[in-house]
Amino acid sequence: MQQPSRIRIESTFAALQGVYWAGACALTAFTAVYLSWQGLSDGQIGYTASLIYLATIVLSLLFSGYSDKHPAFPLKKLMTALFLAALVLAAGLHFLSMPLALLIGAYALACSLDNCLGPMSTSLMMQYLNGGIPVRYGWPRGVGSIVYALAAYGLGVWMDRASPGVLPPVFLALGALGIAVLWRMPDPPPRQETPRNEHTPRDSYFAMLRRNPTLTLLLLACIVSGMGICPVSTYRIRIVEQLGGSAAQLGKMVFLDAGIELPVMLLSPLLLRRIKAETLLTVSFLANAVKPLLLLWAGSIPALYAASLFNFFCFGIFGFASVLFANAIVAPGETVRSQSLLSLCYTSGVGGILGNLLGGALLPRIGLRALLYTCCGLCCLGAALMLLCVKRHRKKESPRFR
Repeated sequence: MQQPSRIRIESTFAALQGVYWAGACALTAFTAVYLSWQGLSDGQIGYTASLIYLATIVLSLLFSGYSDKHPAFPLKKLMTALFLAALVLAAGLHFLSMPLALLIGAYALACSLDNCLGPMSTSLMMQYLNGGIPVRYGWPRGVGSIVYALAAYGLGVWMDRASPGVLPPVFLALGALGIAVLWRMPDPPPRQETPRNEHTPRDSYFAMLRRNPTLTLLLLACIVSGMGICPVSTYRIRIVEQLGGSAAQLGKMVFLDAGIELPVMLLSPLLLRRIKAETLLTVSFLANAVKPLLLLWAGSIPALYAASLFNFFCFGIFGFASVLFANAIVAPGETVRSQSLLSLCYTSGVGGILGNLLGGALLPRIGLRALLYTCCGLCCLGAALMLLCVKRHRKKESPRFR
């Protein structure tokens, strides 16, 4: 069977990333704004965000485990099912009047299903690489970042003129388009197995982590750093409001946050030729510790915009370096699970759960300023764990230890 062209795969994947991340922006980027409009307090918002990430963990573990154990079942079919379920829930949020508990449950489940789609789309791209097609991940993922940025800007302005109630219908339209684009992706070729001195990949998550301390340290670093990042992201609207801004200014901050990721995604091939993925990943962890301080010390809305550009060194680098590093340190049959674990331990997983629980509990008690200092400390600890991970990885790769 003739292999699909690399250009077709990359361009279709770029379109999928654009549509997916625009929809994710509509559903999740303005969580605090949307839930405040629905009548939730800051504490309830933090607990809802934690519920989102808890559900994301459970669902992603189930779906990624199923995918690794049943490689013949196409990822496209599984992703389509998740898209449809999220669309049904979003329609319920928009068209039905729900009691508070049901509203929280529907919103949390819709967001968690949408969160599962991100690592699955990454795993779909890895299937082409593992099948012998040298596709590039960086620039298509960069398209997703810039479309996310533009969507955030437009939605922020739109919400100021209308209301946050516009968000679910936008997600409905983009989700339907996402399914159509997904089915334009060519089927991945069979995986090219490479002989390696590895244990069988068809065992449990626990066994997978037990025999791979490098992966375990990476995931621990993601959890701790994610705990520091999430409260800053969730309650960023409060930082904006303290300086006299609104949803429109928040949308511009998200625009700058995501938009600055595109240049670093485009530069990723050049960066990776000069700097190892694990070194770039360490830089991103260190940058996460600096960003809360920049937001804390900002004295005006323009200063907040400048602080947002620092995301070049944060998720801009993390977005591609983490994918490649995680893919390089696991066995071929563990790639889907490793990408899911990576996502589930960072801001959309365990780190998000603990971070938002922490933020929801601390913000009413100690205030925004002390919370940001706490987040900075957690990110510093996450960077230290990443340094240990790199040290462990290089020791393992050293010829003296082979």
